[in-house]
Amino acid sequence: MRITLSLHDIGGQERFDFFKTDFYKGTAAVAAVFDLSRPDTYEQIETYFNDIRERSGNIPIILVGNKQDLLASIGHTVKRKKIIKKINQKDLVEYLETSALENVNVEKLFKTLALAALLDLKPRLGEIIDSNHIRFKVLLIGDASVGKSSLIKKFINKDFDNNYKITVGLDLLVKDITIPDDDLPKEAHEIVKNAVLIAKKRQKQIKKLEKLGKPLSEESAILDSTAIIDVDGKEKRISSANYKKKRYAYIGLISLVSCILILLFFLILF
Repeated sequence: MRITLSLHDIGGQERFDFFKTDFYKGTAAVAAVFDLSRPDTYEQIETYFNDIRERSGNIPIILVGNKQDLLASIGHTVKRKKIIKKINQKDLVEYLETSALENVNVEKLFKTLALAALLDLKPRLGEIIDSNHIRFKVLLIGDASVGKSSLIKKFINKDFDNNYKITVGLDLLVKDITIPDDDLPKEAHEIVKNAVLIAKKRQKQIKKLEKLGKPLSEESAILDSTAIIDVDGKEKRISSANYKKKRYAYIGLISLVSCILILLFFLILF
């Protein structure tokens, strides 16, 4: 499986807060990064969670304690119990300690983000390239100077730049990773298969409506593509157009029966 990660590094300075949430939409997975040597950056992570859930739904989030190489000299500044409590409270996928300097868990971080996004595949517009190629938008969030840019550059370029430059606004880098089919969880294959079918149906629907001069947004396409009704206690997925026809038929039948009953009532009365 080929997975293309579009890695968005959002500047952590307060002056960029006004536009940060605009980039949450369409995100498949998030790495929330704090600096293990600065406990205040861990406390600030809390401010991001509500915005992410509000804008992107219950997408996978990985908590990342960066600069693990400093622990030998300073020890853990954030207690493990506090971190575990945060993971449970916010329904986070995992907690990883990383070091861009010493290349600790960097590959694991981005592979975990890719797998988490894959197992949560919707799909969103543009994610499905084909049955063996998927593209995900991934965000790295956190305060300024926690090492988000260093992690991305270490992952992509395999080097560490000591001449650190703070990200101004937003930085975007792209990287392809290949995960052997044997390394994928069994359920991932079925998820991808279903997602490809949904994406193909959606594209056909959009093209059909565009030919009729009725362009459709992705959100509308999702809402209009299928409806779920209960038939004999089982879920059955049908087209929304057929669902509407059946609904109107039932309403018409009920109206007709009502009219007949009213007519019979008056005939008996008079």
